[in-house]
Amino acid sequence: MDQKAKVWNQCLALLHKQEEQSKRREALLLRQIQDSIPDSQQLGSLSVTELHVISVIGKNTRMNVTTIAQNIGVTKSAISKITVKLLKKGLLERFQLEDNQKEVFFRLTKVGELVNSIHDSFHAQLEKKMYRFLDNFSEAELTCIARFIGEATKELEKNWTET
Repeated sequence: MDQKAKVWNQCLALLHKQEEQSKRREALLLRQIQDSIPDSQQLGSLSVTELHVISVIGKNTRMNVTTIAQNIGVTKSAISKITVKLLKKGLLERFQLEDNQKEVFFRLTKVGELVNSIHDSFHAQLEKKMYRFLDNFSEAELTCIARFIGEATKELEKNWTET
């Protein structure tokens, strides 16, 4: 098998494994959230995008629909729908500034802060594991890997469904 075919096959295997592991990690995170929050049934399930909205709001003050959408790379319409869900689940609250009654901002409730804290801890654990794994590679290898992943990401952003 030539090198290109080998790389292609390994990329496919990596993408499949990532998809599989992503579902497991998501289920584990949701279980941690449910175990940590009394009366977590009212939360229902949380999507990855909902968790990212919570995370962005948790890291920034005075976030509105536009700034959240810009931070996450999702449409304002999608963010509007997500914030409505998160408001109903009691994870966000709306507020307005004294000098600007037109614009609506969001902040986390106490429960939203707890969910955000669990989410941040979960990501920190994943990052720690990845850094331990990356310790196996030299700086030159890491430079090559970073270049490959960067270029592969750009390529995947293109529409590969057209031939």
